[in-house]
Amino acid sequence: MIDNIFFKLINKNLVKVYQSTVEKFGYSAMGLHWSSKSSQEKRFFIISELMKKYICNNNAKIADLGCGFGDLYVFLRKRNYNYVYRGYDINPKMIEYCKRKFKSNLFYISDEPTEGCDFTIISGTYNYAIYNSIKLWERYLIHNLKKCFMKSSGGLIFNLQMSSQSKIVNNIYYAGYDSFKLTLKQNFKNFFYYSNDNTPNDGYFILLRD
Repeated sequence: MIDNIFFKLINKNLVKVYQSTVEKFGYSAMGLHWSSKSSQEKRFFIISELMKKYICNNNAKIADLGCGFGDLYVFLRKRNYNYVYRGYDINPKMIEYCKRKFKSNLFYISDEPTEGCDFTIISGTYNYAIYNSIKLWERYLIHNLKKCFMKSSGGLIFNLQMSSQSKIVNNIYYAGYDSFKLTLKQNFKNFFYYSNDNTPNDGYFILLRD
């Protein structure tokens, strides 16, 4: 119960933080705490390769959690992927922006998929930690992963910044290689880990239902 209160407070403060960043940098990759558009798309490319590997159905239902300005939607559409896309974000202004930009109702205010999907995709959503408490942030992260997992018949694909030990530096959360894998093992039966030289500080995780 206390955790749920903390988690709602985290969401509320995250909305404020990201709104402030958008006001400073505009509707850009930097407005979402990405260092550049290039770094964002490098991660999208790696995730899209993992999607091809683990998602057998080209018409699968995809939930983009923390969709921001709909950049993953644009990335997939440009490359002619046929996934049935839905975008979710806790920031109402970002969802309003996406609805205006794409003239569609594919975007929803939520911290989890509001309808069942095949896979939830989460890119960079849990990198920015507003409190300097590793234990609290990891509880928040696992809580949200579990919620999304329940709505995803196939599983989740997500990325995190990685380090030898879990830490939070300048509000960026780094998952410890060994400790975070152990945490996942305690909470999910079937997961895989990938790294890629193009994004050396990132780890990519796949949580499967079967």
